[in-house]
Amino acid sequence: MTADERAALAEGMWRATDLLGAYLAEDRTQVRAGLDGLDSDQLAHTLAWQARDHDWLFDDLGEPSMSVPLLDTVAALAPVDCEFMMTTAVRKGVAAGTGLASSGLGDFPTAAQIHALTVCMAVMLLEAHGRQGALEFVAASADNYVRHGHPRPYPTP
Repeated sequence: MTADERAALAEGMWRATDLLGAYLAEDRTQVRAGLDGLDSDQLAHTLAWQARDHDWLFDDLGEPSMSVPLLDTVAALAPVDCEFMMTTAVRKGVAAGTGLASSGLGDFPTAAQIHALTVCMAVMLLEAHGRQGALEFVAASADNYVRHGHPRPYPTP
Protein backbone atom coordinates (compact mmCIF):
# COMPACT_ATOMS: atom_id res chain seq x y z
CA MET A 1 0.00 0.00 0.00
CA THR A 2 1.41 3.37 -1.01
CA ALA A 3 1.63 6.39 1.28
CA ASP A 4 -1.20 8.04 -0.65
CA GLU A 5 -3.40 4.96 -0.23
CA ARG A 6 -2.65 4.84 3.51
CA ALA A 7 -3.48 8.54 3.83
CA ALA A 8 -6.77 8.09 1.95
CA LEU A 9 -7.71 5.13 4.12
CA ALA A 10 -6.85 7.04 7.30
CA GLU A 11 -9.02 9.95 6.21
CA GLY A 12 -11.91 7.61 5.43
CA MET A 13 -11.47 5.98 8.83
CA TRP A 14 -11.59 9.33 10.61
CA ARG A 15 -14.51 10.69 8.54
CA ALA A 16 -16.54 7.57 9.32
CA THR A 17 -15.67 7.72 13.02
CA ASP A 18 -16.36 11.44 13.35
CA LEU A 19 -19.70 11.06 11.56
CA LEU A 20 -20.71 8.27 13.93
CA GLY A 21 -19.69 10.43 16.88
CA ALA A 22 -21.78 13.31 15.55
CA TYR A 23 -24.85 11.09 15.24
CA LEU A 24 -24.35 9.74 18.77
CA ALA A 25 -23.88 13.24 20.16
CA GLU A 26 -27.02 14.32 18.30
CA ASP A 27 -25.00 17.11 16.68
CA ARG A 28 -27.13 17.85 13.63
CA THR A 29 -24.68 20.48 12.35
CA GLN A 30 -21.72 18.08 12.38
CA VAL A 31 -23.80 15.25 10.91
CA ARG A 32 -24.83 17.41 7.98
CA ALA A 33 -21.33 18.83 7.50
CA GLY A 34 -19.54 15.50 7.99
CA LEU A 35 -19.23 14.67 4.31
CA ASP A 36 -19.31 18.18 2.85
CA GLY A 37 -16.64 18.90 0.27
CA LEU A 38 -15.44 15.32 -0.08
CA ASP A 39 -14.68 14.12 -3.57
CA SER A 40 -15.80 10.74 -4.90
CA ASP A 41 -12.54 9.03 -3.87
CA GLN A 42 -12.81 10.36 -0.32
CA LEU A 43 -16.44 9.28 -0.12
CA ALA A 44 -15.52 5.82 -1.42
CA HIS A 45 -12.83 5.40 1.26
CA THR A 46 -15.24 6.60 3.94
CA LEU A 47 -17.91 4.16 2.73
CA ALA A 48 -15.40 1.29 2.66
CA TRP A 49 -14.32 2.00 6.23
CA GLN A 50 -17.89 2.44 7.45
CA ALA A 51 -18.96 -0.83 5.80
CA ARG A 52 -16.05 -2.61 7.48
CA ASP A 53 -16.91 -1.13 10.87
CA HIS A 54 -20.63 -1.85 10.41
CA ASP A 55 -19.93 -5.51 9.65
CA TRP A 56 -17.49 -5.80 12.57
CA LEU A 57 -20.00 -4.20 14.94
CA PHE A 58 -22.80 -6.42 13.67
CA ASP A 59 -20.64 -9.50 14.27
CA ASP A 60 -19.59 -8.23 17.72
CA LEU A 61 -23.05 -7.28 18.98
CA GLY A 62 -25.07 -9.98 17.27
CA GLU A 63 -28.28 -9.29 15.45
CA PRO A 64 -29.64 -6.01 16.82
CA SER A 65 -33.33 -5.35 17.25
CA MET A 66 -33.08 -2.00 15.41
CA SER A 67 -36.13 -0.47 17.07
CA VAL A 68 -38.02 1.66 14.59
CA PRO A 69 -38.63 4.61 16.97
CA LEU A 70 -34.90 4.86 17.76
CA LEU A 71 -34.04 4.39 14.10
CA ASP A 72 -36.36 7.25 13.15
CA THR A 73 -34.93 9.49 15.88
CA VAL A 74 -31.34 8.94 14.78
CA ALA A 75 -32.17 9.14 11.06
CA ALA A 76 -33.85 12.51 11.59
CA LEU A 77 -30.36 13.95 12.13
CA ALA A 78 -29.33 13.07 8.56
CA PRO A 79 -29.19 15.59 5.74
CA VAL A 80 -32.65 15.99 4.21
CA ASP A 81 -31.55 14.70 0.81
CA CYS A 82 -30.35 11.43 2.41
CA GLU A 83 -32.94 10.88 5.12
CA PHE A 84 -35.84 9.51 3.07
CA MET A 85 -33.69 7.26 0.87
CA MET A 86 -31.80 5.96 3.84
CA THR A 87 -34.75 5.30 6.14
CA THR A 88 -36.63 3.58 3.31
CA ALA A 89 -33.69 1.23 2.70
CA VAL A 90 -33.09 0.54 6.37
CA ARG A 91 -36.78 -0.14 7.08
CA LYS A 92 -36.95 -2.43 4.04
CA GLY A 93 -33.96 -4.40 5.27
CA VAL A 94 -35.26 -4.60 8.84
CA ALA A 95 -38.72 -5.72 7.68
CA ALA A 96 -37.19 -8.44 5.51
CA GLY A 97 -34.96 -9.55 8.36
CA THR A 98 -31.91 -9.15 6.15
CA GLY A 99 -30.55 -5.86 7.41
CA LEU A 100 -29.05 -3.79 4.66
CA ALA A 101 -28.12 -6.79 2.52
CA SER A 102 -31.24 -6.71 0.36
CA SER A 103 -32.42 -3.17 1.00
CA GLY A 104 -31.31 -1.66 -2.29
CA LEU A 105 -28.90 0.61 -0.44
CA GLY A 106 -26.19 0.01 -3.04
CA ASP A 107 -28.31 1.85 -5.60
CA PHE A 108 -28.18 5.08 -3.61
CA PRO A 109 -25.55 7.82 -3.84
CA THR A 110 -22.41 7.13 -1.81
CA ALA A 111 -23.19 9.80 0.81
CA ALA A 112 -26.63 8.27 1.47
CA GLN A 113 -25.03 4.83 1.85
CA ILE A 114 -22.56 6.23 4.38
CA HIS A 115 -25.32 7.92 6.35
CA ALA A 116 -27.46 4.76 6.33
CA LEU A 117 -24.63 2.60 7.64
CA THR A 118 -23.82 5.22 10.25
CA VAL A 119 -27.43 5.43 11.43
CA CYS A 120 -27.55 1.64 11.76
CA MET A 121 -24.30 1.64 13.72
CA ALA A 122 -25.53 4.43 15.99
CA VAL A 123 -28.75 2.53 16.72
CA MET A 124 -26.83 -0.69 17.42
CA LEU A 125 -24.48 1.09 19.81
CA LEU A 126 -27.27 2.99 21.55
CA GLU A 127 -29.27 -0.20 22.07
CA ALA A 128 -26.24 -2.12 23.32
CA HIS A 129 -24.49 0.52 25.44
CA GLY A 130 -26.75 3.54 25.90
CA ARG A 131 -25.69 7.03 24.82
CA GLN A 132 -22.74 7.43 27.21
CA GLY A 133 -21.36 3.97 26.48
CA ALA A 134 -21.75 4.52 22.73
CA LEU A 135 -19.90 7.84 22.92
CA GLU A 136 -17.16 6.15 24.96
CA PHE A 137 -16.93 3.45 22.28
CA VAL A 138 -16.28 6.08 19.59
CA ALA A 139 -13.79 7.94 21.80
CA ALA A 140 -11.91 4.69 22.45
CA SER A 141 -11.80 4.00 18.69
CA ALA A 142 -10.36 7.47 18.05
CA ASP A 143 -7.78 7.03 20.82
CA ASN A 144 -6.82 3.69 19.32
CA TYR A 145 -6.27 5.24 15.89
CA VAL A 146 -3.95 7.86 17.37
CA ARG A 147 -2.13 5.28 19.49
CA HIS A 148 -1.47 3.24 16.34
CA GLY A 149 0.02 6.22 14.51
CA HIS A 150 -3.02 7.51 12.62
CA PRO A 151 -3.77 11.02 13.86
CA ARG A 152 -6.83 12.82 12.51
CA PRO A 153 -5.70 14.23 9.13
CA TYR A 154 -7.90 17.34 9.31
CA PRO A 155 -8.77 19.88 11.98
CA THR A 156 -11.79 19.32 14.16
CA PRO A 157 -14.44 22.02 14.25
